[in-house]
Amino acid sequence: MKNRFALLLTLSLVTLAAFCTDNNSANKDKKTFKRVYIGLSITPDVSYRYLHGNFVPSGISQADVNGAVSYGNQHSVPEFGINAAFKIGINLTDWLAIESGVGYSLIRYRYYSNTNYSPNVFTGNIINPADSFQTTDKETYQYLTIPLGLRFSMGHKKVRGVIALGTNFDFLLKQTAVYQYAYPDGRTVNGTSVLAPNNFNTFNLSPYLGIGIDCHFSRTFVLRVMPQAEIQGMKSINTPVTEYLWNAGLNLSFLFGL
Repeated sequence: MKNRFALLLTLSLVTLAAFCTDNNSANKDKKTFKRVYIGLSITPDVSYRYLHGNFVPSGISQADVNGAVSYGNQHSVPEFGINAAFKIGINLTDWLAIESGVGYSLIRYRYYSNTNYSPNVFTGNIINPADSFQTTDKETYQYLTIPLGLRFSMGHKKVRGVIALGTNFDFLLKQTAVYQYAYPDGRTVNGTSVLAPNNFNTFNLSPYLGIGIDCHFSRTFVLRVMPQAEIQGMKSINTPVTEYLWNAGLNLSFLFGL
């Protein structure tokens, strides 16, 4: 996963180097984008979570919590998610704009176990071997998001480097788990559960950063292509082992000047 982020950053830097070295005024495009613009964006992404020990309840030790964090990291994998949003922006200068809007975010990851175990999330001890099972569990979070950020534009050609940074205000709509339990005798149990919101943080803040390009087709239409990543700044659930959700993907924005 670290190698993927390194590749993403490298591609972004190459993009900036290729399109932002146009200081010759003869190459400048005199047509500037409209001051106010709206648009639609979609971001296919890879989503996951960062696990962290939150607190130690009575009856278990810090080592148990640490073991649960380690076990969760070893038995979870990222899944594909998506973000979609309506955007509105105001160009404050020819290189700086403020952007906001409203959107929808789908964040997922998958939990699995290759060995039979009893459902004790802290010790993993098998209490009754007949009740042990193999599990696959796909966790899904759905958020209403309100982004608020800045966009920095570099260059003057029709294709320009762009950096976007800000924060998403996330409001949890639903958290579900699609699961399958496989028992030693061949039985399987499949189902979907909508988890109670009691322990979940229904509000979160997710800082984001994107580096890419804006393609200016005219004064009224811009296509943005931008690798972008974000991570929650607040824990998503108040349990002994908590998590911070994150996602990274390719943002495509279709922007129309008013």
